[in-house]
Parts: sequence; C-alpha cells; structure tokens
Amino acid sequence: MKKFTLLSIVAVCFWAIAANAQDDKLQKLEAKVEAAKAKVEKADAKIYSADSLITEGKKIMQDASVDIRALEAEQKQMEKAHFNEIKPLEKKLRSKDKDEVNSAKAEIKESEKKFKEEVKQWNVKYKEALKVYENGQKMVAKGEENMKKAKGEKKLAEDALKEAQKAYEKASKTK
Repeated sequence: MKKFTLLSIVAVCFWAIAANAQDDKLQKLEAKVEAAKAKVEKADAKIYSADSLITEGKKIMQDASVDIRALEAEQKQMEKAHFNEIKPLEKKLRSKDKDEVNSAKAEIKESEKKFKEEVKQWNVKYKEALKVYENGQKMVAKGEENMKKAKGEKKLAEDALKEAQKAYEKASKTK
C-alpha cells in the first residue's frame, strides 16, 4: 500500500510538471503569435507610409507641372510683348533723322535691358518650379522603394504568423 501511494504521489507530481510544461509551451507559442501579428501590423504601417509618400509626391509633381506650364506660357507672352515693343523701334532705325535713330537705339537698348531682367526673374521662377517637380519625383521614387521593402517585410511577417499559428494550433490540440 505504501508503494502504491508513493507511486501515485510521484505520478501526480510528474503529471503536474508535464501540465505546467505544456502550459508554458502554449504561452510561449501564444507570445510568438502575438509578436508575429505585431510585425504584420508594423509592415502594414510601413506600406501606408510609403503609399502616402507616393501620393504626396504625385500631388506635388502635378502642382509643379501646372506651374511649369503657366511659366512657359508666360515666357511666350513675354517674348511676344518684347518683339512687339522692338518692332516699331527697328522701323525708326531706318529713319533719315539722326535724332530719331539715336532715340530709337536708346529705347531698344533700354527695352533689351528690361527684357533681360524679366528673363532673369522668369528663370528663377522656372528653376524653382523644376526643383519642386524633381522633389516630387524623388518622393515618389522613395515611396516606391519603401513600398517594395515594406511588401517584402509584410510577406515575411505573414509567413511567420502562419507558422506561429500552426504551431500554436498543433500544440493546443495535443493538450
């Protein structure tokens, strides 16, 4: 009888230890599943961030292209206005009156100076618009690069999640 009670006590102890070990294993597997879910969520956040970069970059590019087209139209208008301003003065250069010719030369010189200044200002605006457009392109490129990385990370995270869930389900069925 003493052997039986001793054996039953030992058996109960082993069973309790085994049950505890099984519970610890399940808790570890559950923690793995939660960690894998967190990685998937983190990858989703990176994808969202990359998508935002792409969207914002495209918006900036679109706005800048509108500005560039407006500046190109402004340039044509400036050149046309300059040509229309110079044309009558060039006719005066063919005059026989020297005073009229000299005043036409001075007016042409002044008009050219004014036009060059306008062109300089226009060039500054145009370069700034191109810079904004290029920044938009860089944002889109960076967003696409980040998107590619994030999608790869998400795929790996989802695979890890599936594996962790399978291991957890298998361990919980054997319990």
